[in-house]
Amino acid sequence: MKSLRRLFSSPAPQPRPEPPPAFRGGLPKPEEAFVAIGDVHGCAENLARIWEKLERQAPGMPVVHVGDYVDRGEKSAKVLNMLFERQRDVGDIVCLAGNHEEMFLGFLDEPTEKGERWLRYGGLQTVASFGPGTTGEAYGKHDLPRLRDAVVESLGTAQLEWLRNLPLIWSSGNLSVVHAGADPRKPLDEQPRRNLTWGHQAFGQLPRRDGLWIVHGHTVVPVPQMANGVVSIDTGAYATDRLTAAIVRSDREVEFIQATSGR
Repeated sequence: MKSLRRLFSSPAPQPRPEPPPAFRGGLPKPEEAFVAIGDVHGCAENLARIWEKLERQAPGMPVVHVGDYVDRGEKSAKVLNMLFERQRDVGDIVCLAGNHEEMFLGFLDEPTEKGERWLRYGGLQTVASFGPGTTGEAYGKHDLPRLRDAVVESLGTAQLEWLRNLPLIWSSGNLSVVHAGADPRKPLDEQPRRNLTWGHQAFGQLPRRDGLWIVHGHTVVPVPQMANGVVSIDTGAYATDRLTAAIVRSDREVEFIQATSGR
């Protein structure tokens, strides 16, 4: 009888897991209003048009690019040149390093060892964008040093040095901009480089306890998002034709604007 009671009795209720704590940082409070622009990935027309829109909608605000300027899109060489010249000549933008810049530099430093993987991740379009000496239908391992030499010659010493020295973090007030994310349990100055350029599995899952907002790209989202201490602005311009910028003002919701290659 006791065994029958056990068989037909309801199981004891199990305690529900506690939800993760909510982000308690309030609204973003940068020291001054600024703009962050998502992953460009060789979409030069989108970049030119979003800059034009920002001149009208956010004049005079500093602009921070989150990285991933090369690969996948067709005009990576032009995008790099646009960014390099504007930062050098005007000085109103900051360009952070993304994981695709890391892979690109890896190819330039060790073409035979790292070139094939990079080409599979969108580097093929980047190589072709540098013009004569880099175009072709397919590349074998024996071609990689020659391609590297042609790209380095086209880049030039100054632009290559600029690429090698791109920063990983830009911060203002209670907000920081990085390429991919960060371990929410660690201060930003204790993050391994890989967390910032490739992301961390806990990013976006656990809220930061220090009240710091993180603006990032890297992970494609259908629409730009602002939630729980995170602002996500990579809308996959190379695939969707939508490049996103976030206008961040103190004590206000983030304003998102987008530009396509045609308007």
